Amino acid sequence: MIKKPTKISSLLFAMFLLIGFVFPVAGVVAATKVDINSASVTQLEAVTGIGQDTAQNIVDYKKEHGKFKSMQELEAVSGVGKVRLQALNDAFTVKSAKKVK
Repeated sequence: MIKKPTKISSLLFAMFLLIGFVFPVAGVVAATKVDINSASVTQLEAVTGIGQDTAQNIVDYKKEHGKFKSMQELEAVSGVGKVRLQALNDAFTVKSAKKVK
């Protein structure tokens, strides 16, 4: 025997759907990645897991060594190790590096 939905269960279901549309599921990856070669300190800080010091270290590294050629090069930045680099792979990209011929 199938029970007829009650007003409360229908209301709860509608609220659940509404909340899902207003507050998308956490962990959904952003459609665009931050280009580490063109990002400012402020743009870098907006990425989860990057604080002010690490963002500044990334910008300082670019000034001293030039644009990043690959994501692996981020490991050379103070405050970014192998574990953090793996976590940042989904947030960053290296788009504006000059291609070596």
